[in-house]
Amino acid sequence: MYLIPKDTMASKLAPAWSFLSGEDRLFEEGTSQPTRPGEREHAIVLPVHLPDGRPQRLMAVGLLIDDREATDVACFMFGLPQNEISADDVRDACMEACNVLGGCLVKSDDAAHTVEIGLPQALPLERFAELQRHAHVSVTFSSESDAGRRIVITVFDAIDQRILES
Repeated sequence: MYLIPKDTMASKLAPAWSFLSGEDRLFEEGTSQPTRPGEREHAIVLPVHLPDGRPQRLMAVGLLIDDREATDVACFMFGLPQNEISADDVRDACMEACNVLGGCLVKSDDAAHTVEIGLPQALPLERFAELQRHAHVSVTFSSESDAGRRIVITVFDAIDQRILES
């Protein structure tokens, strides 16, 4: 398995987001997005081990999502009104969103090449920022609503694999 071509990633992210949230969003390639001070965001990372001539190459798909956006996704996923959504529901919805969005960016080229997709990990924003500093960013896509609610998906090539290991 390998990453799909970069020029087709945005076209895969939009329907995946619609599936997760029930809303259409346009994702555009851009630069790596810093966390916003004072804004409550959720940071989730999905480790992806790719065969690459070495024993393993570790990549990660990072999801940075605004708290209001995350709550709306949880409401849609669980079919509950906002006043019935718990913090655990929001966390679970963010994990599943990262899993689905990350999963749509890898594909199998044949049965001989397998990929290991790890479990999504919620990271404190400080650790997510550390990952951004200690990884090579392959590509970043973002979507921001008129109300300033944003979703940022970043594919990282991990320089120091320990940063993604629990």
